[in-house]
Amino acid sequence: MIFSFLKLRKKTAAALSGILIGAGSLWGLSLWQDIPLIALANELGAIALLLLIIVSVAAFIGLILSRFRR
Repeated sequence: MIFSFLKLRKKTAAALSGILIGAGSLWGLSLWQDIPLIALANELGAIALLLLIIVSVAAFIGLILSRFRR
C-alpha cells in the first residue's frame, strides 16, 4: 500500500484509505449527477458538525454520569 511509505499503523492507514475512497466516490458521483462541489462540501460540513455534536453530547453525558457515580 502507498501508506506503508508514510510509516502509518495499519488501522490509521485503513481509516485514511476509507476516507480517500469515500471522497473519491462522492466526487465521481457529483460529476455524474452534475452536483456542484460547493453543495457537496456544504453537506459534508453539515454531517461533520452533526457528528461533532453527537460526540460532544455523549462526552457530556459520560462526564455527568461519572460525577454522580462517586
